[in-house]
Amino acid sequence: MTTRCMKKTVLAVAMTAMLAGCAAVPPNAGENPNDPWEAFNRQTNEFNMTLDEYVLHPIAESYVEWVPEPVRDGVSNFFDNLTEPRNTLNNFLQGKLTNGFVSLARFVINSTVGVVGLFDVADKMELKAAPEDFGQTLAVWGVPTGPYVVWPFFGPSTIRETIGTVSDVASQPTYWAFSDSEDLKYCVPLAALGAIDLRSRLLAADAMLQSAIDPYVAMREAYLNNRINLIYDGNPPLVLQADEFEDDWEEDEQQ
Repeated sequence: MTTRCMKKTVLAVAMTAMLAGCAAVPPNAGENPNDPWEAFNRQTNEFNMTLDEYVLHPIAESYVEWVPEPVRDGVSNFFDNLTEPRNTLNNFLQGKLTNGFVSLARFVINSTVGVVGLFDVADKMELKAAPEDFGQTLAVWGVPTGPYVVWPFFGPSTIRETIGTVSDVASQPTYWAFSDSEDLKYCVPLAALGAIDLRSRLLAADAMLQSAIDPYVAMREAYLNNRINLIYDGNPPLVLQADEFEDDWEEDEQQ
């Protein structure tokens, strides 16, 4: 990256931060036991939404408009395949041995026959994906959720999921393939393509947020509900999400 290019990038990020301004924080911010850092989270969310409005969303729309669907599917398959080592490890850690071996087989088959994952050959062999991450593993092990938090650039999470994400990154093949500083010329474009691919998959969810009275609350509840659904493999117990997260938070307080 040239010096001129670096200056333009820094300037664009700075302008985005200024455009974000200050988010409106309701007077009862922080009263929700799941979201005690709501004031901070709203400010960070406003920055992320502004960045998305001016950068990510337009790029994702152009990507969908101009790149043929078969090519986009291949890119999505490639990035999905990179998560199979993570799926393998976490399935085994949760005692899901069958799913662990299936995830391992998917990675081997799609990385070879599927041309580095561009084609999901394993799916056609009835080897269905069994995604699991370390945040889910920690939940199965009984680790409390902790507060909801919104990170700059990375978006919604919780303390438990943040810890899990760090471990998940270390399980990515690209983490080990591009570990040297000289490999940044490969790693950065790959990460950018991954972000565009992910954002393009989320375009369908935009309407839900736009129609919400409070998009911040809508995003928070959607994220927390989705995590519960993933942790319980689509069959969560008949309890309110708020009760479950509140119980975890109260346990932390008592300890």
